[in-house]
Amino acid sequence: METYERIRELRKKYLKLSMESFGNRLGVSRDTINNIELNRLKKPEQKLSLYKLICSEFNVSEEWLLNGTGDMFTSNESEYSTMIDQIMHGENEFAKNIFKTFALFDVKDWEALERMISKYNSVTDPKPDVSLYDSVPDTPEELEKLFPPIEKDVKRGVG
Repeated sequence: METYERIRELRKKYLKLSMESFGNRLGVSRDTINNIELNRLKKPEQKLSLYKLICSEFNVSEEWLLNGTGDMFTSNESEYSTMIDQIMHGENEFAKNIFKTFALFDVKDWEALERMISKYNSVTDPKPDVSLYDSVPDTPEELEKLFPPIEKDVKRGVG
């Protein structure tokens, strides 16, 4: 199977996108997608930049797209690596400094951070008190048994 055939298979079978939707995600026209899938793009530089864009936009393994080997989609590990790389080349100094600090952590630092996050999670995500719900009747019949309806007292106008 050739690269252009893998692109068509990716778009139709796995992403379930029309040529137009696929093109919109990539910022190209439906005609461009049609030309790719019919292998009409002859200039290698046209193809390669589009292939890289497809891989980036849809988390597709470049190795699979170009050679048909390996997994079709990239693993989360490589996604995280790409995201960290984008942060480190971005303009957010705070975010960069966070990753620089993490890079300097030793085992004790990671253990301390883990303990701190566990404490934070226990405060922000308390377990619901299950005993509150144990006494709630499961059916309307059980509810009426515990709390029978009050008959209307016609004489006194009560009820």
